[in-house]
Amino acid sequence: MASTEGKTMKARTAAAPARGSRPRNRKAQIVSIAAELFHRQGYHAVTMEEIASAVGITAGALYRHFRNKQELLARTVLDGLLAFETLVDNHTAGDVDGLLRAMAALTLDRRDLGVLWQRESRNLPVPERDQLRRRFRSIAARAATTLVAARPGLSPADADLLVWAIFATFASPSHHSVSLPRARFEDLLHAMGSTLTEVALPQAQGPSADAAPSDRPRPGLARASRREVLMDAAARLFNERGYQAVSMEDIGAAAGISGAGIYNHVTAKSDLLVAALTRAADALQLDASRAFATATSPRDALDLLLRSYIDLTVSHSHLTGTLITEVIHLPAEQRHTIRRLQYDYVSEWVHLLTAERPELIEAEARVVVHAVFTTINDLARIDHLRERGDLSGDLLAACQALLLARTG
Repeated sequence: MASTEGKTMKARTAAAPARGSRPRNRKAQIVSIAAELFHRQGYHAVTMEEIASAVGITAGALYRHFRNKQELLARTVLDGLLAFETLVDNHTAGDVDGLLRAMAALTLDRRDLGVLWQRESRNLPVPERDQLRRRFRSIAARAATTLVAARPGLSPADADLLVWAIFATFASPSHHSVSLPRARFEDLLHAMGSTLTEVALPQAQGPSADAAPSDRPRPGLARASRREVLMDAAARLFNERGYQAVSMEDIGAAAGISGAGIYNHVTAKSDLLVAALTRAADALQLDASRAFATATSPRDALDLLLRSYIDLTVSHSHLTGTLITEVIHLPAEQRHTIRRLQYDYVSEWVHLLTAERPELIEAEARVVVHAVFTTINDLARIDHLRERGDLSGDLLAACQALLLARTG
């Protein structure tokens, strides 16, 4: 749940050619360096001048390749999607092992992909973003066909969920900076992916009467506190559009507060972001305290933590989604505080997992824990999966398997 460091960026910028030289792959270099900057700093914090400097060219030369920053972002996202699409299409139906190993390699070659897709693609125009999402769903459908061919009897719906869980697991290194020897990292990702292909999900029930395609508000009792209403509306909008794309007027309209009335409750948009992120982090820490107070073994505590994280994420995916993607927009001091809370929470899981599985070193356990978080976070925000009869049960089965996956 912590942001990645700039190690890859240093390597890329160090390899940038001297100014004045014109390598044939200049455009590819621009895309590569821009992708890493967007990943590390966030789209809105990066300027075209900064990208040009990192590449070793002038801003004018950069604009000859890309008309604006949004066009460059679109290219970085599309290039990543094309790499993933090619990988899936190059494996025949049934060759799950080959597909998983190729995915592990791509994941570590391009640790920016998961964040670019989840956080930064929201900055693209809606039609372009929707087109990319349809393409990604088509890739998932083809990967599910590969899985069904290797596991006869698996229903298309269950294959679909397991593929999205595999995708999330392999995207998880994009959300942290844990380092492992390359071969060991690939083996660990491959083992987790292989485990997911064999998961027995709870018996499919179809959409339940209570299932909803998202956690948007349903009819119920209104909160008395207008500040609470504002905070909830803000968290939902931040999760959906990104902090920078949401105005105070947008939040006021969503909360039913017009004009300057919103400033009677908060002084700035950042107040709402800090409040939402602090609440999410505190809720996780409170659940961790309960788990440690009642558990009888590390395995029992892990199970309690897993169930509470799933419950919170499925019921408040907008809140956990904001915690994952929007910390980067906090002022430095507050960002450090939230990052510290996130790191401490992950460390509690790592402590339990290494006690339960002493063959894992701390870094390996962190990779596993982040894979669990990313799987829950991603699948809880996919509308068609939320329509399943028991998404919480599905996530529990998949993530229990991830936590216990043997890696050789």
